[in-house]
Amino acid sequence: MSITSLGLAIMFVLLIISFYNVLISNEGQGPERYIDVRGVVVKTLSISGVPSIILAGISFGLSKNYGSRLVGLVLALSGMVLIIGMMIALSISSRITAEFFHPLIVLVPYTFIAGGLAIFIIGFIFYLKSKKKNNKTGRFN
Repeated sequence: MSITSLGLAIMFVLLIISFYNVLISNEGQGPERYIDVRGVVVKTLSISGVPSIILAGISFGLSKNYGSRLVGLVLALSGMVLIIGMMIALSISSRITAEFFHPLIVLVPYTFIAGGLAIFIIGFIFYLKSKKKNNKTGRFN
């Protein structure tokens, strides 16, 4: 589940950045056709953004009892992907023209920076707290 969360985080970042690039196409004048900005952002959130955060929480909840360094590492990586990707999206959003600007364009990156920070902290703490287990089974232990 944590790997799926990482994949969805990467997909979300790529979708948002590519959509913002579409909004500033044609030398910063925007696309030639009408685009429902709110509709595209909501679809992107529901397809990949929110499920990524939900799966990160589920994978943390499932593995916190028995501990896994790999899950903690993947969760921390997922948080880093969200933070870095949303910072890039914020830098791109300043070039979007007023015609295509919607408050969601700025609200979504700030929200997912906070979510990515929470996922990173949880994953990093989980990575540090989980101990390598030595499964000593056998005759000579």
